[in-house]
Amino acid sequence: MSKSISVILDEIQALMMRDGRWQSMAPSAEAMMSTDPFCINSMDFLEWLQWIYLARLRALIDAGRPMPMGAQVAPYAEEALKAEGAKVTTLIALVRDLDRALA
Repeated sequence: MSKSISVILDEIQALMMRDGRWQSMAPSAEAMMSTDPFCINSMDFLEWLQWIYLARLRALIDAGRPMPMGAQVAPYAEEALKAEGAKVTTLIALVRDLDRALA
């Protein structure tokens, strides 16, 4: 039985909080308005994950709207976080779970 999207979002948030990666201050309004994929020109991956991706998925759930299908964020997570090695293995696995849930 696969986990629900809400459960995976909660697990990602809890892990990021536990690891001190959850930010209390949002990026600037200018950074949030980036049109580049993953806001690569204005945020690092973890900022984008928290402030854009997770926030938008939660907003869709709260509004009862359909989820985007076919997201493939895990490959970007792996690339963006590769310098951190084993410290992010669980986070990447959860992002992969989220990709599968949105397939």
